Amino acid sequence: MGVYSIELLPIISSDDKEVARELVRMRKAGRKTKVFFLCRWEPKEVDFAVENGADGIVVECPGSPWFGQVVWGLDEKAMIEKLTATTAHAKKQGIYTAVMPWEDTKAPVQFLERMFKSVVNEGGADEVTYTDTMGFGLPVTTTYMVRKVKEWVPGVRIGMHAHNDFGMATAVMLSGIIGGASTVHTCVNTLGERAGNASTEEVAVNVELLLGLDTGVKLDRIYPVSRLVSEITKIPIPSNKPIIGDNEFTCESGMVADMLLRMSKTERPFTTMPFLPEVIGRKGHKIVLGKMSGGTVIRNKLDELKLTATKEQVSEIVERVKREAIVRKWSIPDELFESIARAVLKS
Repeated sequence: MGVYSIELLPIISSDDKEVARELVRMRKAGRKTKVFFLCRWEPKEVDFAVENGADGIVVECPGSPWFGQVVWGLDEKAMIEKLTATTAHAKKQGIYTAVMPWEDTKAPVQFLERMFKSVVNEGGADEVTYTDTMGFGLPVTTTYMVRKVKEWVPGVRIGMHAHNDFGMATAVMLSGIIGGASTVHTCVNTLGERAGNASTEEVAVNVELLLGLDTGVKLDRIYPVSRLVSEITKIPIPSNKPIIGDNEFTCESGMVADMLLRMSKTERPFTTMPFLPEVIGRKGHKIVLGKMSGGTVIRNKLDELKLTATKEQVSEIVERVKREAIVRKWSIPDELFESIARAVLKS
């Protein structure tokens, strides 16, 4: 698929450790995607990553002083010292180190500034990540904060991490990129804690098509990979999910379907679509029959069946399709449409 890196937390189970080792083996065998281990701010987890050949690590820790106090019993000074020490420990071993304090959107700005400056200037971090762990950072705020982080630690790579609790993860990621972030953390199909992490497919397509930036992601692999992940995880994809949902390139409205059919015969068929489905590895658009269907769609369906109808017969078929859709509260399957059409043509 061409993603820059894969991040996983191997320390949580023996199975995850083996997956991590296998990914490293694949990397050493020639795969271009880098393998990053997610580590808590514990030196022993850093050591595991180094010993097992990770390309880099992401060191996570609380970014909110309240969490540090309640969960770890640490004050602000001790939190910064602990994270800086773990970062320095990693850099002494020569491994690429990204630091990711979570809950940044709940932390005092002055505290974040001290923390980021310490891990970079004293710990030697290669990258710092601004996080919106609970998903309530507004896009405009995110752009502002990422720019502030760049001011605090100039010359250091900035990452962006967000969750989708308020449905804004994709927007927040784009805002972070606009602010200067060059690494974004995403999950296929919006998988992740609670409402999920930012969606790989949504972020990649938005960055490529709307921001005009090269992500390195093979967009035509998005749809098949998404379906594979859904099958493996047994988590279904909502039909109305952006980019990869079944309804993304499906229409019922008579007027929209008419425009789609007309535009599909021109040199600019994407005019009535967000983008061509082939961009993400899908095959064409789909027009369904329902209570919003009009004569153009019905005639198109009749042509597919090689059936000829008068204007009056088309109107009757339209009416019957609408009535049936209202009763079913759903679209009309092709076999039922054929049955309706043949019944009208025989009468």
